[in-house]
Amino acid sequence: AELGAVTDYDVTAIMQTWLDQPGYPVLSVGEEANQLVIRQEQFFIGDHVDQHRLWQVPLNSNYMAVPEILATTELKIPNYTQLRDQAAVPFRVNVDDATHVVVQYDKRILHDILAHPEELLAGDKLQILKDLRYLAQAQRISYAEVVPLLERFATDSSRIVNEALLEIVDALKVFFTPGTPEYGRFQALVAKLTAFNVARLGWEKQATDSNDDVLLRPEVLSAALLAEVPAEQAQAHALYERYADNLQALPADVRGLVLKNEVKQYYSKALFDKLLQAYQATPDTSYQMHLRAGLTSVEDPTAIAELLTVFKDNTVIKPQDLRGWATGLLNNPVGEQPIWDWLRTEWAWIEDTLGGDMSFTSYITMLARTFKTPVRLAEFKEFFEPKLAQPGLTREIEMDTNVIAARVALIAAEQAAVYALFN
Repeated sequence: AELGAVTDYDVTAIMQTWLDQPGYPVLSVGEEANQLVIRQEQFFIGDHVDQHRLWQVPLNSNYMAVPEILATTELKIPNYTQLRDQAAVPFRVNVDDATHVVVQYDKRILHDILAHPEELLAGDKLQILKDLRYLAQAQRISYAEVVPLLERFATDSSRIVNEALLEIVDALKVFFTPGTPEYGRFQALVAKLTAFNVARLGWEKQATDSNDDVLLRPEVLSAALLAEVPAEQAQAHALYERYADNLQALPADVRGLVLKNEVKQYYSKALFDKLLQAYQATPDTSYQMHLRAGLTSVEDPTAIAELLTVFKDNTVIKPQDLRGWATGLLNNPVGEQPIWDWLRTEWAWIEDTLGGDMSFTSYITMLARTFKTPVRLAEFKEFFEPKLAQPGLTREIEMDTNVIAARVALIAAEQAAVYALFN
């Protein structure tokens, strides 16, 4: 009320639309018959029932002719071509990302925005990538529309831009199966998207590093290893050999990546035993986490089976650390089936050991973050639906079933279009 008294806006009415109802809007922005048209509706990912909610949305646009608040379902502004020519810049809303909305530009306006990268700050690029990812997740646009845009951001040195870019890369992984030709072409795209920053940053800290460079280095190098870039695999191996007698002295920011690469590309039983013994011997939790990352990357079935034998041995793995080990194996294509079998077999032990812990339900969540096939969805439901009545599990099981089902539906709907881009 006090803010409203000193402005030209009914701040109470504006804020009630944000505080008294759930969710937030997506703004559709496009040109129709030389009119600039902005529409709002509630943003959803997955199954939903549209309640036709409305918000009073601060538009924060860069055109003076556009009102500051959108309080209706639709806004039409005439003479868009003239407005665009007068402004001499592409139209944008939510400038500075000040409003809690997702923005969906039509193809023409988005093309105009991306055609002028010199006018976009790092925050602007972050905002565009973030919105594209949300729109693709919601299936308002296809991932096949997003992929061709990604290379426009590949030579940006900003950490926040690259993190947003890599989040889309991570989302794209669900469409591909390692070892297939399509996956190889996906890896080639990842290599291209990270090449600039991998070359700029390298594997070791430099005197010229900014704080953002230090934080970005392991992220782009992780993507380069996902892409199996031979030069980066060789660099990681060279680092391993340099520190082979004292692995704990490896640069901490890339230590986990070096160990993962070594296990995946240069596996031996002696290496496996060395890392597992180091895990048991060190009190350093950060070093343990990196050793775990390396060990759970192993692709030898015998070694995976050996890991599973020590999962219940609290002299090797503390119960509170077990979820990290299970997650590592779930993210390993070779380890997914063995750890899923183990979790089902040992669920009673997990409940007895960790059932009183607040993080217990996260064992269900980690499965939902990984599973993506109709077979896995059916197995998940078969195992957990009998537990729906169990106190503390009902909501988690229902939510995570929907998460997997939405991912399965997304892949079924879009995989062919995405694959077409990589053929």
